[in-house]
Amino acid sequence: MSGMYDLAIAGAGLSALSAIAAGLGRRRTIMFDYQDEPGGFLKHALPAPGFETAWELIRSTRIPQGLTACYGATVVGLLPAFEGGEPHTLVVRQKQGTSQVQAKRVLIACGGLEIPREHAQIPGSRPAGVMTPIMAHQLLAQGYLPGKRAIVYGDAHYSRVTAQRLADAGVAVSLISASEAQLVAIEGSPRLQRVTFRRAGETSSMEADLLVYSVGMMANTHWLKGSGISTAEDGAVQVDAGYETNVPGIYAVGTVIAPSLDHVDSLAMGKEVASLLGGTP
Repeated sequence: MSGMYDLAIAGAGLSALSAIAAGLGRRRTIMFDYQDEPGGFLKHALPAPGFETAWELIRSTRIPQGLTACYGATVVGLLPAFEGGEPHTLVVRQKQGTSQVQAKRVLIACGGLEIPREHAQIPGSRPAGVMTPIMAHQLLAQGYLPGKRAIVYGDAHYSRVTAQRLADAGVAVSLISASEAQLVAIEGSPRLQRVTFRRAGETSSMEADLLVYSVGMMANTHWLKGSGISTAEDGAVQVDAGYETNVPGIYAVGTVIAPSLDHVDSLAMGKEVASLLGGTP
């Protein structure tokens, strides 16, 4: 990772892969991702109906020779250049330690984080068996059954895919719409036993040993604190029409600027930013 790079990409999810497939990163580029392979968190749910394009992108994208891909590497800090023409610096943490990488331009494509139950401050105990979709998919991928009777709570297509994947594994699943029912209480210790919802002013409870909380996503921008990069109230990075942040030479794309469990605009954004930063128009 020594030397100066033309471009450093933080994240190897769908928006980054879309940009690479469109020609970005063919010259002196380095890319980091905390996972052991590219694709982002959505890849754990794939293949699945409705996400065919995303799955094909993950399967078909090849890393070009001019791009150095570093997996198991988490970008934990960004130090923008003080003067025009100076490089930006990324602070990267790996198993062997923390290092700094300099690049003329930076593309923030680190995606988002699934909103957990704690974010909504839902009353009740803190039992085992309450998780976000990515945990459920990772457990299934490793051959573990996360529960026997599950409630998947959410409205995204990703929520429906998660419910179907659990059902295919032999779990009894109830899919509850977050727009129609409010989750008001969680009970059980040490394992989840009961979940209570409110619909049209009336409450009702359901027995379950697994609750998959799938209500939304928040931008993964906690590591940008102190960098000077402007973010909105919800934490999403703010960019102009060319995906550039308030700091010249630093760009952002994907769910880090438009959080979505379904990655609604990630593929299109990747293609657009590739064209703007020197990929294929």
